[in-house]
Amino acid sequence: MSAGPPIATYVLMAVNIGLFVLGPVLIGNAWEGYLGLWPGYTDELGAAYMDVGNEWYRWITSGFVQFSWLHLLFNMIALWQLGTVLEPSLGRSRFLLLYFGSLLGSSAGVMLLANAGVHGGASGAIFGLIAAYGVILKRLRLPVTQVVVIAVIFIGAPLLGIMSGVSWQGHLGGAVAGLVIMLAMFRGVDKREAALRSGRRAS
Repeated sequence: MSAGPPIATYVLMAVNIGLFVLGPVLIGNAWEGYLGLWPGYTDELGAAYMDVGNEWYRWITSGFVQFSWLHLLFNMIALWQLGTVLEPSLGRSRFLLLYFGSLLGSSAGVMLLANAGVHGGASGAIFGLIAAYGVILKRLRLPVTQVVVIAVIFIGAPLLGIMSGVSWQGHLGGAVAGLVIMLAMFRGVDKREAALRSGRRAS
């Protein structure tokens, strides 16, 4: 366990909340469009609307765009719940690697699978945390039912058209990235433990 409070989690929450409050003031009422991902971007669309673009930084900034107070509230509650568990367990640097790796995976999912509209939200990265948490539960031989139910609801339902306005592409991409990153981290742990056991036998 890492010492101290989950500072990275609190900073991520502060950035999300701060941008939601200050975005309209600093950027304008269309601030979500200026920072969000546009998978259906074309030159014609970019010429017609000032807030539409395909800049590289949108892969990151889109993860800090929340479209309503309710959207912000649910995402921050989820980030707080998962971050206060995972950050102390993984350590600050590994937690940030997991979060931003999941965020990039979420953006990749949107760009590969979606074809229209503006996409954004912290939920893509949060789904990476959920998937990582599921891997940890599995390793500890604890039930993963709740993780599976969340995935089915927020990935499966929008995919089937039951829940509109939810980017299942971003959720799926973030979950896959979080799963892969967490498995890679555990692989490193297993190698170190195996080397340690081997050294003890040799001595």
